[in-house]
Amino acid sequence: MRELGGIGSVCLRCRFRLLVASRTRARHSASTSSPAAVIQDRQSSAQFRNGGHETTAMPMSPGSLANKPATIPSKTPSGVPRSAIPGRRSSSVAMFQSIVENQSRMPSALGSSASGTASIELVKDVARIQTMMKQEGATLAEAYAYFEENVYPHMIKDAAGVPQIVKNQLGTVLLDRLALKKPRDFALSRLPSVTRITEIMIMLDVLKPAAWATLVIELVQHIYRQKTVPEAYDSVKQYETAMALRDALLHDLLGAWRVFCAQMVPPSDSGTPTKAPQTNEVKSKSSRPGAEPQQQNTLQNAFGAMFPQYLVPSLLRPTFAAFATYKLLTDPLNRSRSTDGEAVPFLQMMKGLIFRARPPRRKDFEPIFNAFPDLPRFVWPKKQAKDETNTVLNAGSVFRDNSDPKRRNVHRQLGEAINRRNLSMVNKAWLEFWGAAATPDDARTSELAECSEMFDYFIMAYTMMRRPNQAIEVWNSMERVGIQATIKTWNSMLQGCAKANNAQGLRTVWDKLTESGLKLDIAIWTARIHGLFLCGEASAGIRALDEMVKVWAAREDPQYAAIAVQPTVEPVNAAVAGLLRLKRSGDVMKVLAWASKQGINPDIYTFNTLLRPLVRRGDMQAIDELLATMQSINIRADVATFTVLLEGSLHQIGDLPPAQQVAVVERILGAMKSSGVDINMQTYAKILHLLLREGDRAEAPVKAVLAHIWRRGLELTSHIYTMLAEHYFSRDPPDAAAVTALITNRRLHENKAIDRVFWERMIRGYCQAGETGRALDIFDRVFAPGTMITFGTLYELLRPLVAAGDVAVAMRVVEAARKIGRVDDDRGGRGGAPQGDVGEGKRYWKHRFWHLAFEHGLMGEQLAERFREANM
Repeated sequence: MRELGGIGSVCLRCRFRLLVASRTRARHSASTSSPAAVIQDRQSSAQFRNGGHETTAMPMSPGSLANKPATIPSKTPSGVPRSAIPGRRSSSVAMFQSIVENQSRMPSALGSSASGTASIELVKDVARIQTMMKQEGATLAEAYAYFEENVYPHMIKDAAGVPQIVKNQLGTVLLDRLALKKPRDFALSRLPSVTRITEIMIMLDVLKPAAWATLVIELVQHIYRQKTVPEAYDSVKQYETAMALRDALLHDLLGAWRVFCAQMVPPSDSGTPTKAPQTNEVKSKSSRPGAEPQQQNTLQNAFGAMFPQYLVPSLLRPTFAAFATYKLLTDPLNRSRSTDGEAVPFLQMMKGLIFRARPPRRKDFEPIFNAFPDLPRFVWPKKQAKDETNTVLNAGSVFRDNSDPKRRNVHRQLGEAINRRNLSMVNKAWLEFWGAAATPDDARTSELAECSEMFDYFIMAYTMMRRPNQAIEVWNSMERVGIQATIKTWNSMLQGCAKANNAQGLRTVWDKLTESGLKLDIAIWTARIHGLFLCGEASAGIRALDEMVKVWAAREDPQYAAIAVQPTVEPVNAAVAGLLRLKRSGDVMKVLAWASKQGINPDIYTFNTLLRPLVRRGDMQAIDELLATMQSINIRADVATFTVLLEGSLHQIGDLPPAQQVAVVERILGAMKSSGVDINMQTYAKILHLLLREGDRAEAPVKAVLAHIWRRGLELTSHIYTMLAEHYFSRDPPDAAAVTALITNRRLHENKAIDRVFWERMIRGYCQAGETGRALDIFDRVFAPGTMITFGTLYELLRPLVAAGDVAVAMRVVEAARKIGRVDDDRGGRGGAPQGDVGEGKRYWKHRFWHLAFEHGLMGEQLAERFREANM
């Protein structure tokens, strides 16, 4: 067997191969050697329970083992020379060596040779894995692969015969590290799933409740952080990809709980954990004289009663992990229909536990929130605050649909149609939503009656595209299925007029609204004021703001009762933002002074709006005065404030020495953290964008930001990867090797969250760098199977193939382009195909890609004929 001391001179991958080979030879020699007894005193050996919380007496203390020199015999049972494990020995390795030494010196007992030698080999395996993990460049994934292939199968064959101390050490060396590192791998899947980690921990009886629950909580938090609304994504494809990854994480979370709950011991009382007792039973129990009120039992105690193999004090984190999972699975904004059936057993168990215990309180889990500060707001969400102007007027925030998949699909289609301002897509979405029949049947009418917000969304879309007749048709259809127009319906029409820059339409809608007698709210007044400014009607917007105050003052008059709404800061913010957009900054202070007289105080959104133009001008004195004013009235900066300030702080940061650059970035991140601002991936992306503008001069702070992200266990987004790759391509000459290393090291081909835009940019960059082969490889991997690609990218790929005279490959690209090509559109990715309307079809064939392909004879006869017809 190869000496452990010689491993250092071999590369890491080869070391694991050598270990596999040595393992096989050792087991072969064990099976052919003469019988030798290995007697283990199970009463005096260490027996760890509850993940190391309970131990029995050992013949000597770990300290004495560490102090006593322990060496492996010069001969193994098979007669192969072995040397001691090199380097500084830890007490755990010394303990293992001592066990091997004691077992090899025991007198023989008939029939015990094979199992005893196998136990020794397992001890050595653990020592090998531990030694390997200390080597520079060692990866946990490779260590786990070695364990899964060569160690675990032998352990489960004779699990009872494996000393518990061996299992415990393996848990410390490998499994605990997997639980610690897995949160950084949720999106990559280089490490085993949380479900698999749980299975192995339980099989080896090394599951430590707190450590395991920390991993589960990390997974719950990771899932919570995934955006679940379409408006959070730039395209439908990106949204679907993100949701597919999220569903996979939910399946893994439920799998982990399925394995953990297999250990469950049902309580002996009449109540069961999976079914809540009837109400009358609860009353009869609680009414008994001297009975302890049922609500005194905490969720942790109820949870512990089902898992008596663990000490109740060690179950605080598992209890919170279970409760957080329960809240996630029952949250209408975060639940996933793909896991509904799979989640039933867990949800039934938790409902039974919660029913038998008093309602969980935040203070019950206060010690956990220091490590997971984001989770309380997910598990115990506060009431939604008043919408700020930018939220109220954001169509995505008003029109959310979280119902059945078909309705969600229509919702996504309509959102994309609005972004592209594509009337034909809106019509198609409406047909799919309403159905082909002019009058839906009773079943469909009942379904449509539950979709009031979808009708409002269609009304906004048609109003925005200046199709009032179709908007009215939607309104009438809504009433036919029994839905009455609400203030949100009118709001959608105002938003549509504002987006269409239709000031006259906005006034008409407002007049009809006030005549309707409907009770108005702050959102509708804000929408009106914002819309007037958006249409360039600044004076009318200010008059509307003043009118709001006057109407409120006359609210006792019956004719104003319905439209009177108390003025707040939201419409003032809309006016301030509108004035700044129209470059009327001189009127801003007048509006703020007027608002102050009305008793309307500014909020953080007001200051962020004022701060943005100051940063753009670089007016540091005004910026300092504004921040001082914020502090004086106790308004704390938020993420938007810091985002604005970043533009000023990082401008021309490349002029500073590297150490000072890093200090500036660290100071910004520290200030955000101390202010309680959540530094999300959008903020990191903004920082990196500003730094990468400086080119290689800001390399040091870029690395510092990346380190900050990775220390938090977060994964870079597709947008950040795109920025990094484009930074490498922008070098002179382009650094294609750095891009290749980025893709390979981060395993981006396996990352489902990487979107189409990233891969298109990589194709363009490689082609410009003269690496056509790599560009073609991405095309074959990502796009040839059917993913859409823009003709601009196809043109960049076809041009070097034509120049190189590679006709066969060029023709293959042209043939694939006919199936997956889409027209470029810088305004939002509008794509088209010949199947669309006539104008879109002609635009499709007029792209320079087809001209290049036709010019060099790369089209088939049928394709060439279509090209000629479209360009006649």
